[in-house]
Amino acid sequence: MGLIQLVQTLLGGNGKAVKELAEVFKVNAEASDARGHDLDTAALNQFAAEFVARSRRTWWDSLVDGLNRLPRPAFTLGVFMVLVWTARDPAFMAEVFTTWAIIPAPVWVLITAIVTFFFGGRAQAKDLDFQRDLASVMSGTQAALAQRRELRALGAGSATTLTDAPAHGTYDDNPALADWRAIREG
Repeated sequence: MGLIQLVQTLLGGNGKAVKELAEVFKVNAEASDARGHDLDTAALNQFAAEFVARSRRTWWDSLVDGLNRLPRPAFTLGVFMVLVWTARDPAFMAEVFTTWAIIPAPVWVLITAIVTFFFGGRAQAKDLDFQRDLASVMSGTQAALAQRRELRALGAGSATTLTDAPAHGTYDDNPALADWRAIREG
């Protein structure tokens, strides 16, 4: 076996062994971008397919779509109705709340699961928006604090408030103040 054959054997015969070994330690950027592009394309195709299906809707699809939109507003209006009714007839609502107090805990767990199902997706989306907004606020806060430090460094040795500033001179040399004092003191 010659030296060239030995090198070819070590490199995998086709010269891709080094490349494949390197990809074990560092992701191939081109292949990663291609996978990302394929994922984005699949998501867009799925999104487009949903809207194509909406253009061929029947009356049944419209009815089911309308029914799917009812639970959240109905639940919210029900909560507000309880609040208004409590203010309108506190004695009756006290009876209702007393009745609710004897409902077993597993039923409350089931009710909570249903409410979480209806509101959970929206709450998660709002939470992600909040985290993104918080990150932008935090980056803005860091910039504001840095600017504040720079301004303090520029004003080192100067008074931070009027009471810290040393008094220079008197106010007697100001004719407007002298006239005002004379009028005030009568």
